[in-house]
Amino acid sequence: MAGFDLHERFLLADHRAPPDGEGAWFALAPPPDITALGELLAQLRAAGFAVQGFVDRAALLAAWLELSAQLVVLDLSRQQLSISVASAEGESAALRRHVALPGGERALHAAWLELARATLVQQTRFDPLHDQRGESQLRAELSRLAAEAQHSGQASHAIDTGSGQLTLTLTRDQLAEAAAPVLRPLAAALQSLSAASAGSVLLVPQSLLDIPGLDGALVGARFTRMYRFADDLAATAAALLPVDALASSGAVPYRTQLQRLAQTAPADALVPLQLSGRDPDVMATHVVYRGRALPITAAGVVIGRDPGDAASLRLPEGLAGLSRRHCTLRREGGRSQVIDHSSHGSFLDGARVRGRALLPAGSTLKLGEPGIELALVALDSAE
Repeated sequence: MAGFDLHERFLLADHRAPPDGEGAWFALAPPPDITALGELLAQLRAAGFAVQGFVDRAALLAAWLELSAQLVVLDLSRQQLSISVASAEGESAALRRHVALPGGERALHAAWLELARATLVQQTRFDPLHDQRGESQLRAELSRLAAEAQHSGQASHAIDTGSGQLTLTLTRDQLAEAAAPVLRPLAAALQSLSAASAGSVLLVPQSLLDIPGLDGALVGARFTRMYRFADDLAATAAALLPVDALASSGAVPYRTQLQRLAQTAPADALVPLQLSGRDPDVMATHVVYRGRALPITAAGVVIGRDPGDAASLRLPEGLAGLSRRHCTLRREGGRSQVIDHSSHGSFLDGARVRGRALLPAGSTLKLGEPGIELALVALDSAE
């Protein structure tokens, strides 16, 4: 049997069809619509693949990996970053939720291309995008530049100007700053998922870790368990699925729910993800306002211009971007979180809170825009 893992950037020329019409399952993140899935099926059949069907990547990993927790799986395609949530119960596993975020590989490359152009223009007055050939060469190098800078701190590329060569050098921090607008919605969505579901496990494909700035978004998500996995892991799992009678034309199944796989995953299928940043286990116990540290309690502390409760933090009138009941801070089971009620938004370390987010010590909570900033701390005297 054969198995493959598909992305929108999947190139059929890089994959050979199994011999003798052997059936193959294809793992993928949820497609944008049924039309796209039909077009993909037609392309695969035209390339000689005997398609058994499609299976959701996150559900497949939940059915294969021995993890008694909800899985949160990241994916990057040309058009979007996506988050799939899956879990196993009893002898079956299923996709529970899928969040598609705008941006993706094209948006990242557009941001890095503009960074490269601005850097060269500022340093040399040469615009690498002045002709199609120079732009195409630079576009082809963007992924390499980003990956090399992520792991080495900086990366360089020689550009032919027609009358000589110039060297473009970009640092990890520059690329991360350019990618920040694309990654910010991902950070906010992950914060919300982490706060809403204690014990969830975050799984990140190895290739995504080549994106400068992604590690910051993952640290900000505050998952207590995070793992990286090889890009071909889902393909290995897909090869274990049973193959039934194949149809040479017509529809094939697309499974978001399946039985646990009989063969267990190898022990090294997941590698603990080590990221620099705050310890996600150290939660804030107090919020600091005008020099006073107010405890975050199980009953909750409502913050706003008119919170209307004794257990509250009343902020002055006239602060732009603040709602009457802006947000609630609550601490339960050693986990502190913010629940946003406002239309103006609450921001944790610069990322907008989508519903709720965990509150690690050392973070900054900004309410509204321009609003007000509040420090979050952990005091030894707290329970």
